[in-house]
Amino acid sequence: MVQMIAVRVTTARQLMHRRLEGRSDQERSPHRSRKQVRILEEVGTLKSTLMSVGKPGQASAAAMQCLAEFGLYHDLQMTPQEAHHVTLWPWWKIVLNAMI
Repeated sequence: MVQMIAVRVTTARQLMHRRLEGRSDQERSPHRSRKQVRILEEVGTLKSTLMSVGKPGQASAAAMQCLAEFGLYHDLQMTPQEAHHVTLWPWWKIVLNAMI
């Protein structure tokens, strides 16, 4: 399972970087490129997800977004409760810190 997740994380990163190159209509500060803006957004989502780890209830919106971008949420057809259980696993924090 961990190996499958590692492959999906790598694939998600590649897909995100491909999407970065195609955007031309995104608002940005004059001193930042589109890639910088997108990377800052991704890092913000990852940090928000990391802060919500271990909280009771369902997975946070940021955690759901991360799982969807990694390709896990839809491919494994998770419920929000199952997604929350995934975020409680010890490797979840490791993956988030590695991505940041």
